[in-house]
Amino acid sequence: MSYLLKDFKPGPLDVYRKKTSFDWKKLKLFIETDDEIKFQNEIYKILEDNSLYNEQNVGSLSRDDQRRLAFLGFRDQSQQYAFSQDYVMQNLRRPSSLVRILTTSIPSSYAKFLVGNKFFVNSIISMGTERHQHIIDDVKTGKIIGCYCLTEIAHGSNTKSMRTTATYDKNKKVFIINSPDFEAAKCWAGGLGQTAMYGTVYAQLILDDVNCGLHAFLVPLRDPKTLIPYPGLEMGDMGIKIGLNGMDNGFVQFTNYEIPRTNLLNKIADVSEDGRYITPMKDPNRRHGAALGSLSAGRVNVATIVEGLATKAITIAVRYAAVRKQFGPSGKEEISILEYQSHQLRLIPYLAATYIIRNFNTYFTQIIYEFTMNTSLPNALEVGIEIHAVSSATKPMAGWILRDAVQECRECCGGHGYLQAAGLGEVRDVLDPNLTVEGENHVLIQQTVNWLLKLAPQMLKRRQISSPMHSINFLSNGLSILNDSRFDSIEIDEVSHPNSIIKTFQWIVVYLLKATHDKVGEELKAGKDLFEAKNNSQVYYGKSLGIAFIQHFFLQRMLVTISEAEDPAIKAVLTKIFSLFGLWSIEKWHMATLYKGGFASSPLAPTLIQDAILKLCADLKDDAVGLVDAIAVPDSILRSCLGSSDGQVYKRLKESMTKDDYNMNRPPWWKDVVNYAEINRSKSKL
Repeated sequence: MSYLLKDFKPGPLDVYRKKTSFDWKKLKLFIETDDEIKFQNEIYKILEDNSLYNEQNVGSLSRDDQRRLAFLGFRDQSQQYAFSQDYVMQNLRRPSSLVRILTTSIPSSYAKFLVGNKFFVNSIISMGTERHQHIIDDVKTGKIIGCYCLTEIAHGSNTKSMRTTATYDKNKKVFIINSPDFEAAKCWAGGLGQTAMYGTVYAQLILDDVNCGLHAFLVPLRDPKTLIPYPGLEMGDMGIKIGLNGMDNGFVQFTNYEIPRTNLLNKIADVSEDGRYITPMKDPNRRHGAALGSLSAGRVNVATIVEGLATKAITIAVRYAAVRKQFGPSGKEEISILEYQSHQLRLIPYLAATYIIRNFNTYFTQIIYEFTMNTSLPNALEVGIEIHAVSSATKPMAGWILRDAVQECRECCGGHGYLQAAGLGEVRDVLDPNLTVEGENHVLIQQTVNWLLKLAPQMLKRRQISSPMHSINFLSNGLSILNDSRFDSIEIDEVSHPNSIIKTFQWIVVYLLKATHDKVGEELKAGKDLFEAKNNSQVYYGKSLGIAFIQHFFLQRMLVTISEAEDPAIKAVLTKIFSLFGLWSIEKWHMATLYKGGFASSPLAPTLIQDAILKLCADLKDDAVGLVDAIAVPDSILRSCLGSSDGQVYKRLKESMTKDDYNMNRPPWWKDVVNYAEINRSKSKL
């Protein structure tokens, strides 16, 4: 263990490290495994030894310098075997580890690699056939760089209504791609702005004036030798963004642009030379779903990205809270702000949420990778459907919780947290676009709700319900849960027990499923069409259902992990994390539902839940530094004057302020200030 994990340097954080109820190294080995930690150390060493990755203030560079830096990082990830997710899975079977490292260390480079290599290649693997293998080979050998073009200027979530067309010309044996106007231009594609040479482009397939629906095409975009766009394409960069400016997000508008017939990605549908449409999927809705199936893996990747970024923020804020002292009993020494109940409630539930989501992402990314590599499973359809539904809730829930976590961490660090050297601003800016990519969150979670609504009639008829990942198996007993479960805790220990929390969440999911199903039925009976009926059943119904479902699944998977812990101290602290996240989530999102549905009826429920939350925060307060130590990135990646592992906050603050010559000298325009003052002094004498 000492070989894998080094002790932290002594310093102000030792006060809390000595109070920790568990061995942080044993916890890290439990949640990561020794092979995982060896791999992490190897990657961190590569990053630390390369000056390219040691740029402290990327945001202060020019856009062009940020772009070049991002490309060089992309190049290294493409060429170094250790950066390959294939290598990770072959040796460690945990792709989430690499995602966390790269997104927290070189976010623009990783985003560029993710889109230009992984997403582009995965789209070809999932939708193409052997006739497209040469493109995959060219990407893997670095001969071309790709991108993924789905979104249009005027259409994002509503993919069925996208307006880019690919019309087949029987005489030329080509597809002619057109953008009817700028609103139909493809946009936001990473890499499209300046560097992509090929793109997976989604367009409406037109055969003999008949629209066959959205299909994916391999489209050459730039000459690989010059990076000049081909004739028929108007394309460029979308401009400076709030953050992540190392990524060149771009747009492209097509005008009678011809591509070969064989550039259609033809796993789900093909077009013969004479223009016949050939597909094994007769249902257009299934074809559309299959065409977008590659997005599920991307959504889980996004959940892991935001979790990795939030880990940086929570590490900074907890370590700072342990060192920063303010106020205290009269006549006595000031105390750390981590000792204050209000500060504990602001930070520690988000620390618990980070652990819960991290545990789920580790599990889910492995499930998706294995499914992607083996789609011939006998229950592949059922697995794919559940993956789609679960990922459609995982990405929004992780994004919403951890977005708030990062903002709270920034505020918990006060004015010092606003400094660029604190590292929180970059985390916030890099996390922000992940709330939008791979599907708008409020729309995306409706996919989960639609899946659950299809199960409601089975639940109401008491039929057996099961799924490959067991996320919905409890619905088989849905009516019993709804009718027989009530809030019956009378003490904090009872309401905090995992069985009580799981029972409460299962009741919430069942109640909201029935309520949403009934609400849709009422709207239909009132004469609304299905679209309007579902639209009118989202707020307070469907969205709440999707949130409760995925929170329950998060907790369900955490219980599995806790059951595998052999060290009593580790089991105990993870159980507290479980209970805090569960009760905090109930209090934050579902308290009204407990009363509305009759699960709770007396004032005791909110009082007990709130008291339990405060007690759990207090119980975890002394463990907070140890908990972040177990998941923190090295200081060279954290890049924060407030969150360094030695706890030397004020020493690091002074270093950050004094090392910049600009900070320590008069400005170049100092004479303007002097002249202004001199003129006003002269006026005053008159």
